[in-house]
Formats: sequence, C-alpha cells, structure tokens
Amino acid sequence: MARFHFATEWCLDAPIGRVWDVLAAGEDFPRWWPGFERAQRDGDDVRYRVRSPFGMKLELVQHTEARHAPSHLRIRAGGDLVGTGMLRLFVAGRGTRVSFVWDLEPGRPWLRALSRLPGIKRLFQLGHDRVMEKGRRRLEKLLA
Repeated sequence: MARFHFATEWCLDAPIGRVWDVLAAGEDFPRWWPGFERAQRDGDDVRYRVRSPFGMKLELVQHTEARHAPSHLRIRAGGDLVGTGMLRLFVAGRGTRVSFVWDLEPGRPWLRALSRLPGIKRLFQLGHDRVMEKGRRRLEKLLA
C-alpha cells in the first residue's frame, strides 16, 4: 500500500499566538483556506471535505490527540486518508515558523487502488503542495 509523507514549512510575519489561534481553529478553514469546502467540529474531532487542485474530493476526520497551545497539535487522521499529523509552531524573531508533517496512507479501497497507479504519488504531492501554498497565502492576508 502507498504511504505518503507530506512536510510543509511556512514563515509568517505574525506573532505565534495569532498564528496558533487561526490554525488551531480547524472548523474555520473553509472561510479562508482554498480547497477546504466543509468543516464541522465535534469535540476533539473535525470532519472535513477537501477538494484537491485536480478536482478529487476527500473526506477526512482529524482527531486531536494532543494540544499544547501555542506550540503544537498532534493529530490522528481517518477517512479517505489515515495516519498521523503534527502541527508545530516556533517563535522566529518577531514572526512564526510553522511546520506541518503528515504520514498517511489511503483509507478507502478506491483510493488504495488509485494510489497504485504509476506517478500518482507525485501527483498527490503536487496537489498537497498547491493546497498548502494557497493556504499560506490566504493566511498571510488574514494575519496582515
């Protein structure tokens, strides 16, 4: 089965507390993060529908396993992608460095079959990178 490792870093010109407040409120992502179509919080879980830049829709559930404001969230993912994620924030001068790391594998039979196609891992990586870059740009505007 295909495994996916996605790592993203952002440097933002905003204090760590402000960045944390926005990123820790996953239920608000659809308001500002392109690609997030729907989010609903249920306790420590947030259910998402995400549309990739290539038109594929993914249903995800993120369960917060550890939350230490304003430095990190440890997440367990379920749904179309299953695995773990870590969001870390670091003070960087007067700004904030943000690190996202995801280790995932397909959680649905159709996605497992798709993930076996030649070149699909690269396509998934490109899609992830595009969604993350759009999120960074919109977050910068939101924090400005």
